[in-house]
Amino acid sequence: MIVLGRLRLVLGDQLSESLSALNDLAREEDVVLMAEVMDEATYVKHHKQKIAFLFSAMRHFAARLEKNGIRVRYVKLDDTANTGSLFGEIRRAFEELDGLEQLVCTECGEYRLAEDM
Repeated sequence: MIVLGRLRLVLGDQLSESLSALNDLAREEDVVLMAEVMDEATYVKHHKQKIAFLFSAMRHFAARLEKNGIRVRYVKLDDTANTGSLFGEIRRAFEELDGLEQLVCTECGEYRLAEDM
């Protein structure tokens, strides 16, 4: 029997284990995607320390999920294969990970990104 999983997107402003995108997560099949991407870091001018703080919080949250037995695909900003956009990383995850059938995400609070979704 082939078990298909879900790619569960967690954005940098959604770092909570009670996030709706993580509800009913199947540890054996599902993968959480978190990505540091240039599109999100530069769409408006941010202080460099703010970006560093955000990425640090994302990395700590990803580590906590992994410690709890959740599979995490974490893409760092300096990853040579980083596409630079959330949609590029979603596409790449579906291409590179076998057995994923759908994307699960929580509605984003940022208008620009919500429109893109």
